[in-house]
Amino acid sequence: MSDELHTEVRQLPQASVIDLSGDVTSFADARLHTSFNDASAFGKTHIILNFAGVDYINSAGIATIISILAEARQRAQQLLIVGLNDHYRKIFRMVGVARYAEIFESEQDALEKLNGSY
Repeated sequence: MSDELHTEVRQLPQASVIDLSGDVTSFADARLHTSFNDASAFGKTHIILNFAGVDYINSAGIATIISILAEARQRAQQLLIVGLNDHYRKIFRMVGVARYAEIFESEQDALEKLNGSY
């Protein structure tokens, strides 16, 4: 298991997307915040965090996600979370992340919601 997180920021007409791969731990904090700032720089209201390539998330990683949620709220942005496996989807709901960011099975589901066809 690697403790390094890789990110890629993509732009779609409806949202900025941050693709994550690797582990979301304390080592990921700086990279996640930098990627969030990069995604925010495009001025989109919606930012999708794509966890499809993530193998492991620990409590420090969840704390980082929560801090990004707080930043998004301050910037009047909405985070959408996609690609979580069942285990992490349940944990995100238990710790309250789902109250502040909608969780979708796939990026396509999130985009359909943004397009009003969900």
